[in-house]
Amino acid sequence: MPAESREIVDISDIAENNHGYAIHVATKSSVLAYENGLFQFAGEVTTPFEVVDVWRELSLGCEIMLKALLLRYEIPFLKKRAHAQYGPKVHAFYNPWLQNLLRTLQITYIAQINTGTISTALQSAQELLFDKIALDHRRRKLIPEMFMLIIRTRRNRNTHFFFPNQAVLDISEVEMLFIPLLNMLEEIYQAAETKDQYLSEKL
Repeated sequence: MPAESREIVDISDIAENNHGYAIHVATKSSVLAYENGLFQFAGEVTTPFEVVDVWRELSLGCEIMLKALLLRYEIPFLKKRAHAQYGPKVHAFYNPWLQNLLRTLQITYIAQINTGTISTALQSAQELLFDKIALDHRRRKLIPEMFMLIIRTRRNRNTHFFFPNQAVLDISEVEMLFIPLLNMLEEIYQAAETKDQYLSEKL
């Protein structure tokens, strides 16, 4: 049996943390820049390893951004990992919704949190988020299509192995797929911030 941990990790701000991390990952290679709430093309990389890094980081940035906004809108997609009763315990002291979710899932340790795959997060968005925010028909259709394209062509292929034929930076793919998707997700995330600010001003 693992030793009892006295350390407690507070994940009350996990949506904000992951939003920031999504921006960090997506702009890490300097191919994209983020300014005033918008992602835009910033420059190129040339070496094969750097190019594959770009595909991996952009696709991961999109996944993390999607999961951040699911949490921001209180959409449950987390699951419990079995046999993970070790390490720091977890709590959401200032986030009643998240704390209730942890309690419902019987999650005590941070190692027990399973954030799922990009596919399961996308399914949660389609089933629970899009109706909640009254997403327009065009983006309701476009966001899943963009994610499925990334899953088929970039996500796993560039995460777990290096293929030389992937090592060419297609600027049109960056500008027509990744930048629009990141900006749509960012807009949805920021809409929750604006709503919260409006409500707090009314109170």
